[in-house]
Amino acid sequence: LREGVELDDGRTAPARAKRLGPSRLELAIHEGRKHQVKRMCAAVGLPVTRLHRPRYAGLELGDLAPGAWRELTDDEVELLRAATGTK
Repeated sequence: LREGVELDDGRTAPARAKRLGPSRLELAIHEGRKHQVKRMCAAVGLPVTRLHRPRYAGLELGDLAPGAWRELTDDEVELLRAATGTK
């Protein structure tokens, strides 16, 4: 995972991987291909039974409960606009 993985749509960029326990892994990627984390893990023989994404595009999930929502701050909206090249 740390060197990238060959997938059917090309090789992934290297990921930051850290084992958190016998059945837990922290993985940080910088791409966003369809089901990329699951496919990367499958390619190296690691089954994925649950996936948790605490951060996306610079936005932190924090203490937000599953199914809950909140409005984005003005700074967060600007961060997303900058990331997507929109005004």
